[in-house]
Amino acid sequence: MLRGLISVFVLLVLLVLPAFAQQKDPASLPAREEHAGLLVAADPYDDAQRSKERFGKKHPFEAGILALEVYFRNDTDKAIRVDLSLIRLVLEIPDEGRQRLMPLSVEDVVNAIVYKEGIKPTVPRKPRPSPLPRSTGRKDKEVKQVDDVLRPLAFEMDVLPPRAILHGLFFFHLDHRFDLLRYAQLYIPDLKFLPDDKPLMFFEVDLSKTPRK
Repeated sequence: MLRGLISVFVLLVLLVLPAFAQQKDPASLPAREEHAGLLVAADPYDDAQRSKERFGKKHPFEAGILALEVYFRNDTDKAIRVDLSLIRLVLEIPDEGRQRLMPLSVEDVVNAIVYKEGIKPTVPRKPRPSPLPRSTGRKDKEVKQVDDVLRPLAFEMDVLPPRAILHGLFFFHLDHRFDLLRYAQLYIPDLKFLPDDKPLMFFEVDLSKTPRK
């Protein structure tokens, strides 16, 4: 049964990866950590022009949201489960203390971009459905356009197939304070090998290593 599931995951990976025009070698990214046969790397879209080129005229950066492309390269012969709900962007800001930001849903990102809705970046929130607000005319069209761009790029798979690379976007609201990335780490605490549920040590990917403009 597990082999069949893994085969399905591998097939999905082979189908999905060609759709990502921004495929990179994760080992080439400055912000990365590797142990136990798993490499995790992160590539932040913390520049307005780069964000616009990737996502179009209406993009996360203009709403104060960090789009963080995260790569998982599983070099082992086992599948790895990751609890996406526990991933955090941890900020250790001098004189401000520690902040742990939860990833935003695609719906929240779309709302922030199209409707200019404010999001409190420092208050952790429980995952919840966040339906798109009802509107008419031009806004409906904008919502669909932005959603169509971002949703296929969001990272949603919680099982990393063996000998495979997966990547996708996580979104964090920084309230336009992209300079705070010099104090940031991507924290991934809960990973387990399948099928025996043997835990891996947590990952802390240091984003301060990414080049700043």
